[in-house]
Amino acid sequence: MSELGFSGLSATVKEKEVVLDHGGTFSLSLSVEELTSGVFLVVDIYELDNPVHPDGHIGWWRYDINQLAHHPQGKLYRDETGKVRPAIDGVTPIDEWRNECLIDTRRMELLVVLRSSITNAILSVDRVPVMQSEQDLEKFRSGFDRNYRTPRYAPPHYVLPSHRNVHIVSSNVFQRDAVGNLCLGLYRMLRQHQIAVQLFSENFDLVMNDVVNRRELLASRVRPDDIIIYFFSTYDGSLDKLAEMECHCKIGYFHGITPPKLLQVFDPELSAQCAKAIQQIPLLAKFDRLATNSRANAAVLRASLASDSCRTPLEIDVIPPKLVSEEESRFLHPTKITAGQGPTKLLYVGRIKSHKRIEDILYLLSAYRKLEPSAQCIIVGLSDNPAYRDYLSWVQTSQLNLPEDAVVWLGSISEDELARVYEAATVYVSMSEHEGFCLPLLEAMMRNVFVFAYDQPAVRETAGLAGVLFGNKSFDDLARQLHFMLSDPEIQERILEAQRRRAGDIISTMDGRGFLELLAITKEARISA
Repeated sequence: MSELGFSGLSATVKEKEVVLDHGGTFSLSLSVEELTSGVFLVVDIYELDNPVHPDGHIGWWRYDINQLAHHPQGKLYRDETGKVRPAIDGVTPIDEWRNECLIDTRRMELLVVLRSSITNAILSVDRVPVMQSEQDLEKFRSGFDRNYRTPRYAPPHYVLPSHRNVHIVSSNVFQRDAVGNLCLGLYRMLRQHQIAVQLFSENFDLVMNDVVNRRELLASRVRPDDIIIYFFSTYDGSLDKLAEMECHCKIGYFHGITPPKLLQVFDPELSAQCAKAIQQIPLLAKFDRLATNSRANAAVLRASLASDSCRTPLEIDVIPPKLVSEEESRFLHPTKITAGQGPTKLLYVGRIKSHKRIEDILYLLSAYRKLEPSAQCIIVGLSDNPAYRDYLSWVQTSQLNLPEDAVVWLGSISEDELARVYEAATVYVSMSEHEGFCLPLLEAMMRNVFVFAYDQPAVRETAGLAGVLFGNKSFDDLARQLHFMLSDPEIQERILEAQRRRAGDIISTMDGRGFLELLAITKEARISA
């Protein structure tokens, strides 16, 4: 979708949702430089909970854009067979595909797409939820809390001019993703402070389509006196255009990029994306202020800019990649009893990616079970890479002969379920070979879970002098050392106490003050010539 947002072409559904019981009506806005046969419109309808072709694909309908007005009216309706169909201004589609099977669902997704007739490239896409009833819509929207008064973050300490808008921009904004949660937390805090703020993203949870704007609309929304806060974590085909936008101040927040070599074997496509993202880092020199999530990433960022002879800001602010409210900080006072509570449970939380080295956790578990045969490992997180997940299964069953119940793969779980998993865990294990901050490490320390982590710069920075780090992966030696420490209540409690102090220090910096300071200081005060 590299053409999105800068082609002068877009198709937008004015409504943020369509309700069939209310007539299923919607209206389109077609922004085109000129109507030509080089562009066509497609209306796609999918089952919301199974948006795959063909099982969850209700159908698609192609329209000649020359037959449509700039603001055509449409509706979705159920025909005599109960299948959902579109109708737009009485115009007959020039081509269509309808699923022969009846997909009986009350929750759907409407996609309105502009495509090039020559290359079939997507020029614009808008996604809107379609619900059968108002009750269905209310239940759907409940997936994101729109009460912005809570949870409470840092109070305002600087009043922005009333005419200045803040635009938060990220390629992806998904709940329960580190980057997405940071963007949403910042948005929520600024709303609490009565600051005019908007969110923009290419990919986001559909439940938030009334909160997050499509990225392609950013250029038309930014005014000369506004502020852009951009979160850079992956390759962004529109970053060069963003870097050239004129506004009061552009702030770039660098999350770090995974070294491509760590992904080459199991995820060559992601490896290539990371390589392209690294090549984009010099574009951040065009921003007025820069921030990142750790001193380790600040060093990476400064080195990347210096190597390209870029103009570098006088300072790169280090701001933790999470906003923590007073309510969340209650975990700093755990009631959990850590000793004598059944078999040892090793825990990992995060993405199932090859650079996280999940297989090394399995090797450690295998070595530890020689000392405690009932020990288990709990792994929380989604895997979107079948090749790596198959490899992990092979390591568990064929290489290590670990019984099925020795490793519990939980996938994606709710916040309440995750809290219970932390409660049951004995030790949090990180074998990752690249981290920008390592939020699960902090979460483990907050929840009084013993931390055992492979030494990486950002991991060491987050842990401070708390937890236990190791620099080599001799699994038998590691298992003996871990078993020794977990078997001694005094050693264990001293380590946990150090973790609680360290977690408290970090949490005290996570109330949002760092981001408020970014907005308060003008670009003229911080940029080198």
